Amino acid sequence: MRFRTLALCAASSYNRIMNSRVVAPLLSSACLCALVLNCNPARPTLPAKGVPLADSLYGSTIVRVSDKDVDHYSGNGIQNEYAKADAWSWNGRYLILRGNDGIHYLYDGESYQLIRSLDPLSGGQELEPRWDATDAGQFCYLAGPALMTYSVETQVTDTIHDFRAEFPACAYVSTGVEGDASRDRRYWCFMVSDSLFNLIAVCVFDRNLGSVVGQKTTFPDAVNFSTMDVTGAHAVLCYDSRPMQAFHRDFSHPIDFVAGAAGHSDVALTADSQDVMVYQNVATDYIAMTNLETGVETPLIPIPFDTNPDIGLHVSGNCTSVPGWALISTYGARNAPSGKQHSWMDNLLFMVELKTGPRVVKLAQTHCYTGEQPRPHYFAEAFASINTTGTKVVYGSNWGIQSPDDYTDAYEVRLPAGWNH
Repeated sequence: MRFRTLALCAASSYNRIMNSRVVAPLLSSACLCALVLNCNPARPTLPAKGVPLADSLYGSTIVRVSDKDVDHYSGNGIQNEYAKADAWSWNGRYLILRGNDGIHYLYDGESYQLIRSLDPLSGGQELEPRWDATDAGQFCYLAGPALMTYSVETQVTDTIHDFRAEFPACAYVSTGVEGDASRDRRYWCFMVSDSLFNLIAVCVFDRNLGSVVGQKTTFPDAVNFSTMDVTGAHAVLCYDSRPMQAFHRDFSHPIDFVAGAAGHSDVALTADSQDVMVYQNVATDYIAMTNLETGVETPLIPIPFDTNPDIGLHVSGNCTSVPGWALISTYGARNAPSGKQHSWMDNLLFMVELKTGPRVVKLAQTHCYTGEQPRPHYFAEAFASINTTGTKVVYGSNWGIQSPDDYTDAYEVRLPAGWNH
C-alpha cells in the first residue's frame, strides 16, 4: 500500500508510515515550524482570526475563520454543520457555519465576516442548508414539511415543495442531517415524519418534476439517515444497528452492504465516475468503499487500532470536481490510552484515494482533542468537510481548550495546487 505526504519537517509519531515519502515541501522549514502554541497545555494560544499560518508538520495553510469576540455568535462554539455537506457556495463567495447551540450563520467566504444569523428560517428541525449547484447566492433548506429556497441577496424565501401533498400527516422532512442531494440538486432523499417525529416514509423527490418518484414505508431497522448519491442514481439508507442499504431512485434494486458497513460514511465518486459510499467498516477495522450499483466492497486502508484504539473518524466525499478522493478527519484524546501510543492517523486531516492500494495525502493536524484522556466528546470530533472543487476544507477545533466543553471555532485548510498528482 502506497502513501504520500505533503511535507515532513520533524520526526514525529504521526510520520511513522510504511514506505512514506516526502514530496517537494510547500514552504521553508522555518516557515513550516512557525505555528506557535502556548506551552501551557491547559490554555493554548489561539491563532488570530483571518491570519494564515502554516501547519507545523505538513505545511498546509490554516486560517481561523471564526472568533466569538469578533463575530458575536451565540453559544460557546461554532463549526461547519457536519462532514457531508459543502459549507461553501459553489464559488466560495459564501460560507454557512452552525453554532454548537444549533443556530446557523451566514459568513462571507473570503473575508470571514459574519453576515447574519439564519435562525429566522428555522422550521422546527435542523435547517440542513444545501447550496445551489449553479447560483452562488441561493441555498435550499428544510422548514417543517417543506423544502425551501433562500436568496442571500434579497433574503426572500420560497417553497419548492410541501410534502403534505403526498403525506398528509407529514410535519417534518429531514435527512437526519447526514444526507445530501445529488450534485445537480435535482434529486433529494428525505425521511418523512409526523409531529412526534415518528417515521412515516422515506421518499425520493425529483425537483425538476416537482414530485415524489419513489417511496419506502417498511424498514429492517430504525433509519438513522438518508441520502442521495452524487449522480442521483441511488438512494442510501443508514440504520441504527445493521449495515447500510442502497436502492435505485424508485427503491427498486436493493443492495445490502457487507457486515460492518455501518460506521461514519459519505457518498463519493471514483475516478471513473462510479457512485460509492466510503465508510468505516466496524467489523474489519478498515476504511472501505462500496459500489452502490454492484454492492462490491473495496477495502482502502486499515485503521491502526492496534497502535491506538482511541481513533474516531469522519468522511467527506464532496470533492466531486476531483473524483477519486475522499477526505478523512480523525479525532481522539491528546494522550493515547495507557500502554498505547499515537498512530500516524491520529487527529489528522488526510485525503484517501478511492481505489485498491490508495495514495494518502496528509493535509494538516486538527489541534482538536476530545480530552486529555480518551472520552466521548461530540463537539471535538473535528468533522471536516471538503468543498466541491477540492481546494479547501473547513472543520471545527477546540485547539486543545477543554473548557467550556462545547467550545470550537471554525478553521479553513487551503489545499496546495496539484495535491492529487
